[in-house]
Amino acid sequence: MKWSNKNLPRSRTQLEQFVRDNGLHAYGVVHYKGRDIFLAETELENDKPLEYPWGYYQAAWFVSSPSSMEKFDVGSWAEYEAMHDKEQGWTLEAKRKARLNDVLTRATKWIDESEEAGRYAN
Repeated sequence: MKWSNKNLPRSRTQLEQFVRDNGLHAYGVVHYKGRDIFLAETELENDKPLEYPWGYYQAAWFVSSPSSMEKFDVGSWAEYEAMHDKEQGWTLEAKRKARLNDVLTRATKWIDESEEAGRYAN
């Protein structure tokens, strides 16, 4: 899937349509420091065979806060090779949780760094 800043959702209302249009699965909302972090992931994708011979997943996060009037403050995604953490012997579910935990960590880091930079009040 080719995502760009042009087709990312700009509001909570647009997120539901974005999830459907891009074959994502929504995995809920995490509340962190007065903000909502929305998490989603794709099914296994196989459109980059040279880069990911066994396929890959994309996981995404979007941050919204009450002061943004339902608009998203930021969002991003990460790609994960399908065979990631093979040596761990994890189930597919454990791998999915690891990917979602990773993007959640990225989102909380963004919030923390934004507070440190003065973008958000503590």
